[in-house]
Amino acid sequence: MRTYPKVVRQSVDAMLNELMKNGAKITGNNPWFIDTLQSGVKLRGEWSEDASTLSVTLIGKEWYVPSSRIWETIEPLMSQLNEQQEQDMLTKREFKKPDLLTTKP
Repeated sequence: MRTYPKVVRQSVDAMLNELMKNGAKITGNNPWFIDTLQSGVKLRGEWSEDASTLSVTLIGKEWYVPSSRIWETIEPLMSQLNEQQEQDMLTKREFKKPDLLTTKP
């Protein structure tokens, strides 16, 4: 199992949508059971709103697929997800800043 910190619900939804676009079958609603329909790879995902963490557990795979290869695929995706979240948060903060040129004292 791997746990990823600072994950917001929008990122979880985006990830699930991307998995479905790539042909994965997803059942459940937190926890989710994901069948990638590739090499028997099956995952379980659970998001904690209180802790803002996403836990991912590898629950199935074909014998010839090393677990390390699966995690090597997931880790960069989670990293991209976190980078996108941080960029989105920075953008939102910039929009909230008052425009110093148009704001009167």
